[in-house]
Amino acid sequence: MRFVLVDRFLSVEPGRAATALKTFRSEDPVFADHFPGFPVVPGVLLTEAMGQTAGWALALRLSPDRFPLLLMVEKAKFRRFVRPGEEIRLEAELEPPRGGVWPARTRASVGGERAAEARLVFHAVPRPAGSPEFDSWMTRVLGETGLGRLLETAPSPATE
Repeated sequence: MRFVLVDRFLSVEPGRAATALKTFRSEDPVFADHFPGFPVVPGVLLTEAMGQTAGWALALRLSPDRFPLLLMVEKAKFRRFVRPGEEIRLEAELEPPRGGVWPARTRASVGGERAAEARLVFHAVPRPAGSPEFDSWMTRVLGETGLGRLLETAPSPATE
C-alpha cells in the first residue's frame, strides 16, 4: 500500500488551509484484515490523510530547507465508519504557530457527513539536504495530487 493518502487537492492556501479528496479502493491490502466481510478504513489512515492534507499546506509555507512532520494527535474523534469506495473530503485549517510547533484543525467527511476530526500538531524538521530521493518524491506528489498546478495560481506566502 502506498502512503501518499491524498488523491487530489481541490484547494490550497499555503500556510493557511487545504482541501483534498481520497478514496480507498476495496482491493487495498489493508482491507484483507480490517475487517474480512466488513471492510472499514482504519482510523489511523483517516488521521494520516488529514495530517497529509495539513502537512502539505504547512510545507508550502516553510522555508525550503524545512519540512513538517506530525508531532502530536490531539482530540481525535471518529464519528462514522468509512468504507472502501467512499470519497473522503479532507479539510485542514492551520492555526498560528506557537513555540516552534504548528497546530491544525482537520476534518474528514463523506457525502457531507462528518467522519473524523482531529487537532494535529506539527514540528518542522531539517529537509534532507542533497537527497535526490526526497526531491523526486516531492515532485511526484506535487504532480500526482494536482498540488503543483494549484500552486501556480496561489499567492506566495511568507516563509518561516
